[in-house]
Amino acid sequence: MEGARVSLKGWQQAAVALGSALGALMDPRRANLVAALGETTGKPAFFRVLKQMRNSREGRSGHARVISAQVSHAWDLPENTFGSAYARFMGSRNFYPDDRPPV
Repeated sequence: MEGARVSLKGWQQAAVALGSALGALMDPRRANLVAALGETTGKPAFFRVLKQMRNSREGRSGHARVISAQVSHAWDLPENTFGSAYARFMGSRNFYPDDRPPV
C-alpha cells in the first residue's frame, strides 16, 4: 500500500486523536477509531515495541502476528500470568485474535 500514508500537521493529529478517542469510548468495537488513536498518539510506544521486537528472535523473523492457534493455550495458564489475563480479557469481550485483519 505504497502512498497510503497521509502526513498531518500537529493540530490535525490532535483533532484526529481527540475525535478517535471520543468515538472509541462511545463504541470500542470501532477498530478503525482505536487504530487511528494509536497511530496519532502511540509513536513513543511504537518505537519501544519495535526495539524489543528487533531484539528478539521471533520479532526479527517477521512472524509475530497473534492468531488463535498460537494463544489458545492461554486459557490453561496459571491465574497470575499475562496469558491468563489476556484470555480472560478477550473472552469477556468476545474478541478473537483472528477477527483483526492482517496489517
